Amino acid sequence: MTAARGNLLVVDDNNLNREMLSRRLERRNYTVTPVENGERALEVIEKENIDLVLLDVMMPGMSGIDVLQVLRKRYSTAELPVIMTTAKTQSEDIIDALKHGANDYVTKPIDFNVLMARVETHLNLKSLFKLKDDFLSIASHDLKNPLFVVVCQAYLIANKVPVGATMTEEAFDMVHKIAQHARTMQSIIADFLDFQAVEDGHIRIDHKPFDFKDLAAKVIESQKTYAEEKKIKLCFEPQLENPEITGDAGRLEQVMQNLIGNAIKFNPQNGNVLVRIREVDSRVSFEVSDEGPGLTGDDLNKVFKQYGRLSNTPTGSEKSNGLGLAICKKLIDLHGGEIGVHNNPDRGACFWFRVRQIPDAE
Repeated sequence: MTAARGNLLVVDDNNLNREMLSRRLERRNYTVTPVENGERALEVIEKENIDLVLLDVMMPGMSGIDVLQVLRKRYSTAELPVIMTTAKTQSEDIIDALKHGANDYVTKPIDFNVLMARVETHLNLKSLFKLKDDFLSIASHDLKNPLFVVVCQAYLIANKVPVGATMTEEAFDMVHKIAQHARTMQSIIADFLDFQAVEDGHIRIDHKPFDFKDLAAKVIESQKTYAEEKKIKLCFEPQLENPEITGDAGRLEQVMQNLIGNAIKFNPQNGNVLVRIREVDSRVSFEVSDEGPGLTGDDLNKVFKQYGRLSNTPTGSEKSNGLGLAICKKLIDLHGGEIGVHNNPDRGACFWFRVRQIPDAE
C-alpha cells in the first residue's frame, strides 16, 4: 500500500462541492478531512496534523477570510499553506485573502488539474522549508559545539607548535580531538543527508546474496577500538553457522554500525555489549544488548522516530542527533524486515532487526 502524500483539509459549506473534491483528492492518494464551516476547520487543525488547507471564501458564520486571519496568528505560510477557493467574480476577496496570508487561490468551478499543480507546489515548498529548518536546527545545536572545539584546538596548535618544532604530546592530543570532533560532524551531516534521501525515495536497495555472519564480524571488528577506548567488552555470539541473505550489504552494515555504536555510546565503562545472530521465525535476527539504564516508556514510543532524542545521555559525552535509529528503521523497512527494541530482564536494552534468509534449498 502506497503511503499518503499529505493530509489535506477541505473547508466548504456546500456539501456537494466538498464531497466531490474530497473524493478526487483521495483518488490521488491524499488523506482528506472534509468540514462544513470555519469553526469546525479550526477545531480539526488544532487536533490533527494538517499539511495544507483548501478554504472556501464565502461561508456562513466565519468566512474564509476570518478563518485565515486566525490561522495566520498561529501558523506561518510555510508551516500551514492555505489555498483559497472562490468564484471568478470575487476578485476583491482574492486580493483580501492574499493580503491576509493566503498562499494561493483557485477559482470556481475548479479546474482540478490546476488545483493539483498548486497543491503539489505548496506541499513541495513546505517540505523545502522544513528541510531548511531541520538543517539550521542541526547546525546550531549539533554542529556548533564540535566546530568550536575544532577551531579552538587548531588555534592552540598554531600557537604552541611553530613551523619546524617537534610536536609535543599535548599538541598530539589536540590533533586527536580535532579528528574526533571532525568525525562527529561528518557523522551528523551524513545522517541528515541519508535521512532526507530515504524520505525522498532516492535510496535504492541493491539486493544481492551475502554471508550475514561475515558482515556482522566485519562491523564488530571495526567497532573494537571505540569499545576499548571506553573500556567496554564487545562480545559476539553467532548461533547460525553460515546464514545467507539477499539484501544490500552496505545498507545493512550501516544499520549494524549504528546499533553497535549506540550500545557502546550509552553503555557504562567496564560494561559489556553482546551481539548475537540467531534464527527467529525463519528469519535471521541480529541483536545487540547493552548494560545501560534501559529505556523508559516514553523512550520506547519514540525510539525510531525522526529526532526522537531519548532520556539517556551518552556515557562519554558523545553527540546523539536523533536520526540514526530513524534511518535504521527505514532501511530495514526497505528490506521487508522488522526492527525493534526491548528492555532486558536484568539491565540494559536489546536492539534487534530481522531479515529473511535464503532457504538451504536455494
